[in-house]
Amino acid sequence: MFKLQRIPLQIELLLNELQVFFSDQQWLHFQSLILSLLLTPYKATVVGMDKILAFGSHRSKHNEFLINSSHLMSKVLKYYSMLIMAKIKKLNEPIYFIIDDTSNKKRGKHVEAAFKFLEHTTKQYIWGHQLVCAIIEYRNIIIPYAIDVYVTKEQSGKLKLPFKRKTEMAIEILKDFEADSDQKIIVLADCYYAGGSIIKYCRKKGYSFISVLKSNRVFEIKDHRTNVEKYSNGLFSNKKRKTIVWIKNKKYYTVTGQAILKTGGVVKIVFSKQQSHRTALAVFTTNTALPTNIILEAYSRRWSIEVFFKMSKQHLGLRSYQNRNLYSIKSHIRLSLCSYNLLTHVFINDIREKGHNLTQKRIAHFRVVNMIDRLRYIATDDTINFITNNSKNIDAYELKKYLLAA
Repeated sequence: MFKLQRIPLQIELLLNELQVFFSDQQWLHFQSLILSLLLTPYKATVVGMDKILAFGSHRSKHNEFLINSSHLMSKVLKYYSMLIMAKIKKLNEPIYFIIDDTSNKKRGKHVEAAFKFLEHTTKQYIWGHQLVCAIIEYRNIIIPYAIDVYVTKEQSGKLKLPFKRKTEMAIEILKDFEADSDQKIIVLADCYYAGGSIIKYCRKKGYSFISVLKSNRVFEIKDHRTNVEKYSNGLFSNKKRKTIVWIKNKKYYTVTGQAILKTGGVVKIVFSKQQSHRTALAVFTTNTALPTNIILEAYSRRWSIEVFFKMSKQHLGLRSYQNRNLYSIKSHIRLSLCSYNLLTHVFINDIREKGHNLTQKRIAHFRVVNMIDRLRYIATDDTINFITNNSKNIDAYELKKYLLAA
């Protein structure tokens, strides 16, 4: 990997609209860190990022920038996501606003906001952080919008911060999001976030909220009070009631009805089951006018945030931070999400420079790994040009020092 001599002009021009948020010194830190995070062959920590930079400040200054910029990075991330959306805007395309949380296992016992909790994927207790995140899926492009660290009630007292539940954090993120009045918004979340407050807010804003009900969730249907497990038992044995719906070449048996949730009001529930499955999934929406196939197809998009978490942790340093300070951690994870948006920005710009339209077929070619390789090519080409233009009489030792990462 080449040691970066400067910010490539092509990248600087793409990021130029974000400069208004930063001072001159902050701007240099932001550009160098976001680029080195994507390009470093080392672990995406501050030390690893600093290793490939041949310019800028010492890593202690990078740490200082991260500590003092968490709130600023939140604003930049949200602005960048809206900027990406504006570049790909198309009439009559719905916006899927997806909310979920993820966990990061950490070793340090003195890391702020870390605590012991049950990780649902592994069914084991781990020590680490829980992150509440929101992404936008628009025209099949994932656009990270916001992320924050959950702080327990006990930790909040120690850090002198107001305590917020994860559901409260999710609503705050949703309230910050604003779209044009002509755009259709569909909010997607799992059963944990399917509470009364978020449903009430979505109704107020005219958003369609889609989620699932737990097996013990109580609802009222046809003046009869029951729960999901009881109602779905033997539901699909009646051939007259069930209908067949195809979603992405998969066959689903469905039974649809209108019900009343104690904390959600009138909703449309779709019980769906694949032929090979024994249990049914109860998907519901606040928009009772939505057709069954649209409800199921929309909810299937919630999986995209899981893919996003996997890609970001593997390639964009979402779990690689080794900071102890909470504000530094927040800045680092937001920088990771900004780097995802930068890859998307480069991808869109490359298509437009070739004179092509942003069609569904071309959008489907977006891959995080491919775009990191593309960014490496841009940075390598710029480094070679820099050395060629500034090092006319240079010996082999000096050339090696310029080219190789530390």
